[in-house]
Amino acid sequence: MINRLSRALLGKKRGRTSAIEPAELITRLIENEAATLEMLAEARKSDETYVVLTPTIGTTAQKNVGWFGGAPCLPDDVVWPEIDGEPLRFACQIDLSSVPNALWSGLGPRQGWLSVFFHPEDMRPKVLHVVGILKKRDGPGQADATWSWPRPYSYCPRIQDHSAQWRIAITEHVGDLPPPKGWRKGKAPGFPDPRLTEAPDLANPAFQPINEATLTALLESIADHLTARKRRIDDAFNRDICDDARAELVQLKGKIHASIEAFSHIRDELLPFTRVFEIERVKDLVCRLASIRTYDIEYAKNDEARCAVSNAVLTLSDMPKPSMGIWWYSSYARSLYQHALYIYTRSPEALPAELRERMEAIWRFEALHERGFMGHAPVGHVYTPHGPTTPNAVLLELPTSDLVGWGWGDLYSIVLFIRRDELARGDFENVTFEITN
Repeated sequence: MINRLSRALLGKKRGRTSAIEPAELITRLIENEAATLEMLAEARKSDETYVVLTPTIGTTAQKNVGWFGGAPCLPDDVVWPEIDGEPLRFACQIDLSSVPNALWSGLGPRQGWLSVFFHPEDMRPKVLHVVGILKKRDGPGQADATWSWPRPYSYCPRIQDHSAQWRIAITEHVGDLPPPKGWRKGKAPGFPDPRLTEAPDLANPAFQPINEATLTALLESIADHLTARKRRIDDAFNRDICDDARAELVQLKGKIHASIEAFSHIRDELLPFTRVFEIERVKDLVCRLASIRTYDIEYAKNDEARCAVSNAVLTLSDMPKPSMGIWWYSSYARSLYQHALYIYTRSPEALPAELRERMEAIWRFEALHERGFMGHAPVGHVYTPHGPTTPNAVLLELPTSDLVGWGWGDLYSIVLFIRRDELARGDFENVTFEITN
């Protein structure tokens, strides 16, 4: 924040060559911040109408009023937008006939669609107001954009070029943004993350792999975990430990080797299905993985100030303890989440019923934190003046979203602004943006 303000305040006046004095810079920074805070407080007191854009889970709206992610629908005569020769990446499309007349103080068109795009590197926006007969236009996918989220990892490689597409519901509001505004996921009172209380039971179809990629991720996750457990036990022999502890470590080493051997036998039977997946045959084999034992060790000082060792025996389906360190389920869970999400947004019925029910509960929770807004005062810190007494309106805010695959700045929101006089003319050519902090 300081760097951005400093660059703005250090801009040279015409004919001025001397650098600004440090004291003057600090004074300007403080004055600028005070003015910004006053502006934000005034904007948040507004009782103007705004709208909330919520991804819909499990039900299909009677009317398609817009969507996040995927691909746009454009008239044949509309050229795919570019900036400096770079094709932009699509973000969302909104039906203007479905927003309330009071939005933006009644300014702007109420027919046609807003189709929003961003530069793949620096996030510069371009907003198209399109009318007429619309047809799906694929264009370049979002996966290679710097704001594409989550980044591909070895355990969760890129699944497809286009982000998942979620239809949205548009609701009208006045006053404070509806909860859980401003809260991190799982931290808002009354909005618990359903994942925090679930045990990853591999005997339950709701936690089992659904294709070749998720089965591969499961096997790699368990293999990495058991290897890490073995390494932790091996490293314990290098400590100054008492004789009883050393004897217990010898037993633990034999037990973890037995677990690795049991896993290896099941993995060998499952490996063919990482190439050609057969869900019924995989189910039975994965259920056997649930009973594999894993071990952790803890250190304590005995009377001679040497290390004593205690151990915890868990199965892979037990809830983890904080001391477990590397937990096998986390990387597999991310892979299962992403693959289930893409399958579901194309064809919900293609997901196994148990997994679908579980994931819908998670996605409903996600959707509450990943709603978009129009015509409101953003929760985060922005510097562009906005609100009914300023020249600017908030055209749109999009939060970082696991559902859609957006990651804005340090995982906050991107906010689009438009001048009210340009909005009144239906001119979306000069839309600007900020990332909240």
